[in-house]
Amino acid sequence: MPRTLKIFRRTPAELSVALDEITRAFPHRFRDNALGWEIEFVPCPAERPGFLFEAGPGQTARIYYSQPAAAFRALGILMGQLESGLPPVSLDQKSSFRQLGAMLDVSRNGVLRLDTVKKLIRHFALIGINEVMLYTEDTYEIPGEPVFGYFRGGYSQEELKSIDNYAAAFGMEVIPCIQTLGHLEQVLQWPTYRHLKDTDGVLLAGDDETDAFVEKMIVAASTPFRSKRIHIGMDEAHGIGSGLYRLKNGLRPPFEILCEHLSKTVATCERHGLHPMIWSDMFFRLGSRTNNYYDRDSRIDPAISAQIPEGVELVYWDYYHTQSEFYDEWIDRHRQLGKKPLFAAGIWTWNRFWAQLPHSRDTLNAGMAAARREKLDEAVVTMWGDDGMECDIFSALPAVQIFGDLAYGQSPEDTACTHASNFAGSVDGTFDSWFAASAPALVPADSPADYEANADKWIFWHDPLLGFLEHQIRHEYAAHFKRTAEALSQAPANRHEDRRLDFPRRVASLLHAKCELHLTLRPAYQSNDLPTLRRVHDSLLGQLSDSVGQLRDVHESLWHENYRSFGWEVLERRYAGLLSRLHTLKRKLALHLQDPSVKIDELECAPQQLWPPEQTNTVTLTHRQTATPSTIA
Repeated sequence: MPRTLKIFRRTPAELSVALDEITRAFPHRFRDNALGWEIEFVPCPAERPGFLFEAGPGQTARIYYSQPAAAFRALGILMGQLESGLPPVSLDQKSSFRQLGAMLDVSRNGVLRLDTVKKLIRHFALIGINEVMLYTEDTYEIPGEPVFGYFRGGYSQEELKSIDNYAAAFGMEVIPCIQTLGHLEQVLQWPTYRHLKDTDGVLLAGDDETDAFVEKMIVAASTPFRSKRIHIGMDEAHGIGSGLYRLKNGLRPPFEILCEHLSKTVATCERHGLHPMIWSDMFFRLGSRTNNYYDRDSRIDPAISAQIPEGVELVYWDYYHTQSEFYDEWIDRHRQLGKKPLFAAGIWTWNRFWAQLPHSRDTLNAGMAAARREKLDEAVVTMWGDDGMECDIFSALPAVQIFGDLAYGQSPEDTACTHASNFAGSVDGTFDSWFAASAPALVPADSPADYEANADKWIFWHDPLLGFLEHQIRHEYAAHFKRTAEALSQAPANRHEDRRLDFPRRVASLLHAKCELHLTLRPAYQSNDLPTLRRVHDSLLGQLSDSVGQLRDVHESLWHENYRSFGWEVLERRYAGLLSRLHTLKRKLALHLQDPSVKIDELECAPQQLWPPEQTNTVTLTHRQTATPSTIA
């Protein structure tokens, strides 16, 4: 079976630029020879994305498509079939959603390089995505505000225009996503903006200067893009009205403050011809006695919900639940607020080195089933980079593929077009091997809920000398990481993008050695087991230091391939800190081995069980929480 495509016959003008980009991105798949497949694209306009692929006589085929996104999805599936050695078969697919989006976080330490954004756009197009959201808290240029996004590597107005132009060639809408209330710690830390601060990350609502600044943000964020839609955030504005606002205005219900600020901000958007959307969690949190977005006892006063501006859309985000019925209930609660929500799913890229794909798949299956059943018009899949953007963003792509396949009505049980063959076509990666690379996070657990934990990350960064979290490390973890490293070494990696699998393999190998250190060091010291301490000093610490240094180099190379230089200094300090602490441990251990009467104070302390054993694997920790017990970091 020929594995190449020869030529696109009578290519419609709206596809030509993007098809040229795709052929350049996959040169091994497109050759002008007699053995290649000839494809004809035929536009058939319709409201929702859809396509009909017809395999003709010989090696010819037609793709009837309603929108460019559907045409490119059909091409991605065809390429996947050829790559997987499957005979192309006729296929008719239609998306359940008018808009199918992917959100890229370019604010949590890592700002994607322009060529990386464009590469992801190509992959998204071949999956069937027709919308990209760029989440920028302060990483976009505001003319006349040089301290906004100060030394953070943000995009200029021209760069944002170039992203928009590139996406437009693929039929994609790019929607700016900013914050106009909370999540602005990076901005409000500087003296220039301190007068606009209510609490550390929340703007001072009800202030004329704040309103003027918000308008500047909205204009700057929206001007480079064709789209007249804008996401203005407003999520997780914890403590609104409790800081400077309270000193200036007295105590007022947070609901009232939020609604007033929202009304002003929506009016600003409308004045500039923009259609805003917001995250919906603040309404539910403020109606909950526990400040919980998913509190079933949450009650929103009808008088308050009536104040939600008519012109704003609500985005229901849910990255956690694996039961489809929960999504049905929360969609209905949004409708009770008078809104048909947009649905935002999540791929677990935050607080880890590689996307947690199994749990992402389970939440996507449940959430997308409900979104389709409830006939929502728009679904978005998000990829967040909380706590430093350590994760390789490309590791999320198998879950993006699942998201796209679910939107087009596919499931893992389909035989004609599976997630694996589709992924081979859209990304040029081996689906099962990328899924297996999530294994370091899946430490032996007691229930599926434990998949939310990030033991791989916190064990990695855990201080090797203090060891204050050692009671949370189970003895079976070391064997798990060893098996995982061995399995990843043997996993099929025959496609171009499979080169990325070296990173999680190295992480798993290092975690095995790190677990061995944490499980061995303190017991050996407290039992005066000098031979074991000698082995730790002479062998294990050197092995660990070498592995950390090598992984740092691999991670640095991966970072600069994906992101701008800004932000790497955060991760570089983390690696340097871990290496320094390993050096300190080795020095102290050497002194103790020379004279056992020399105590190591850190090993004299007794770690405590900080979480009940049944919760150990549900714990998600940041770097600061695991590198030191001190709040000073």
